[in-house]
Formats: sequence, structure tokens, C-alpha cells
Amino acid sequence: MKSKNSFSVFVQDTVHNRKQLSKKQCVEWLSLVAKNQSKITLRIVDENESKILNKKFRNKDTSTNILSFLMLEDPIEGDLVLCHPIIKMEAKAQNKKIRDHYAHLIIHGYLHLLGYDHQNNADADKMENIERKILSKFNISDPYKDYK
Repeated sequence: MKSKNSFSVFVQDTVHNRKQLSKKQCVEWLSLVAKNQSKITLRIVDENESKILNKKFRNKDTSTNILSFLMLEDPIEGDLVLCHPIIKMEAKAQNKKIRDHYAHLIIHGYLHLLGYDHQNNADADKMENIERKILSKFNISDPYKDYK
């Protein structure tokens, strides 16, 4: 799928010697949601870095699958920090392909940069419906189907 928007994606993989995600793949996943002129850095980290960031910015003393950091609103500039060990564990536990889980979390994280949230049921439903619609375009099944 060709992107209608002009946006930049940078991938920093601090965990693997050989990158797990290609820039091309990430651009494709974000092509249906990214705003013009967005600049997104995807940083793949270990559990320790995720835990440190989660503690510092969310006061939660645990690692997490993804953290979203908005630097600038217009145009969107932000970082999505993905914890590979957590994502790998979740994909296995949920019987998902790891690439599909990455796609979901990258889209989920970008939606947070756009201001979407899931603090209540109505907001969660809205955000999840957008995620489902985008993921279906890549033949990725509903990531929430077994968790509702």
C-alpha cells in the first residue's frame, strides 16, 4: 500500500544485532493513520530500559509493551518505545505472530500520539475500532477478540 501522506519513520533497535523490523514495514503499517509531516522514532528496547522509562514518566515500576512520547503536536513528532521481550512473550501467550503484534502496538502507540486513549470504555471502544479497521487492511486479525 502506498502512503498518501509524507511522514518519516526511524527505527532504533537496541536489542538485536539484526533488525527485527524494517523501516519499510513500519511505514506501511503507519501509512493508513500517520498525519502529514509526522516524524516517528520506533525504539526497540529491553525490559530494563522499558522499566526505567515507565517508572520515570508513568510512575509504574515495571516494564511494558509500548510507551508513547509526544514531542510536538503539529506536525506530530514522537517516540514509540517497544519492549521486545514483553512483545515476544505476549505474542506467544496470545498465539499471535510477533510481526502482527508489533503492527498492532505501533498503530496503537501512534494513536496515543494523536490523542486517543483508553481510560474509559467509550474511549477504548473508539480506539480499538480504529485499530481493528487498520489492521484488517493488512489481514491481521482482531487483537482484542479473545480479551473482551
